[in-house]
This record gives sequence, structure tokens and C-alpha cells, in this order.
Amino acid sequence: MPFVAVITSDIPSEKKDDFLGHWPSIKEGISKQPGVVGVAGGQVVNENGTPVTEFKFLQTITFNSEADDKAFSESAWFKEREAQLNTSNPGGQPRIKKFETGPVPSEKPKAFAQFSFLDVADESKHEAAKQAWLDLVAALGQSVHFGGKSVGDGPSTGLGILGWDSEDEIRAAFTKPEVQAALQKYQSFGEGGSVLVKLDV
Repeated sequence: MPFVAVITSDIPSEKKDDFLGHWPSIKEGISKQPGVVGVAGGQVVNENGTPVTEFKFLQTITFNSEADDKAFSESAWFKEREAQLNTSNPGGQPRIKKFETGPVPSEKPKAFAQFSFLDVADESKHEAAKQAWLDLVAALGQSVHFGGKSVGDGPSTGLGILGWDSEDEIRAAFTKPEVQAALQKYQSFGEGGSVLVKLDV
């Protein structure tokens, strides 16, 4: 079953251009590692409906399985680059959350990716929360979506990812009454948040 690591980094503004300059080679290097299905990333432009002014970067690494993620994390290649990051990134350790997902969409990514996270208060209601997410996707008129359930310690977190062509398209979609109703039902299952990323595509 596919497995996705979502990595968010707070990078000092003075390091922004340097990081973005190195990102293509970072992406290429990760993509070549065994078990890696895909790598994507981009600048965070909005969090929970509020524009982001500081530089934040979100990336995803998709693996064929959890075992491939484990092998990647334990590889000499990764440990060498992790050591380099620790010495060169004064912004601190990136935040990493991992998810077991469904099949990876084959369609080309759109310009913006919206990541929705929901910490489900009652583990037994995870499937109901998933259905509420699918109902929201349908209300938004989205045919392509991607998501999963967190693994590891901490609360059970649902992940949903949608693609958009522009921020204006998102704003227009979420003004519809049926979308607002579906969103409220989805959010009733726990605490959540939304991050909008302008992808490097």
C-alpha cells in the first residue's frame, strides 16, 4: 500500500533563495532512491484561510510501502543528507507526518495543492470521517483526490489532498452553501487544519 511522508520546513528568509536554488537537485536525488514513487514540493502560501508571509516549504515523498520508507530513512544516503541539513538549517528540524494512503493519482498535478488534516477525536469514527471527506470532495466537484490515515504515535490524523488551478478557484468553490455544509460535517469529527501549497511543477 502506498505510503506518504509530509514534511514541513520553516526556513529563515535569508536562506530562501539558497534553498529554492538547491530544491531541483534535492528533488532529483530523492527521486532516484529505491522505493520512491514520487517527490513533490512547494511554498506554503496559505494556512487555514490566512495568507502566509514567512517562508515555509512543504514536500511530500511517496513510497511503494511503509517498508520502503523505513529503508529510505535508514539508508546511508539519507543519513548523510540529514547530517548536512542539521548543520546548515538554523530553522530547526522539519515536521514530518506519515500516512498510509490509497492509490496515487496518475493525473498531472495542478498548480496548487490543498492539504487538509483532521485529528479524529474518536478512532472508531475514522471511516465516518473519511466518508464526510468524500462527501466534501463531491460537493466541491473534484474528481481527482488523494488521501490516507496517519501511522505512528499521536492522534489518528486523516489526510486529504486536492489540486486547484488558482487561489480564486478555491475561494469560489468554498463559498457554495452545499460545500460549507459538507465542510462543517467533516470538521465535526475532530480538530483540523488546511495548508495550501504552490507546487513546483
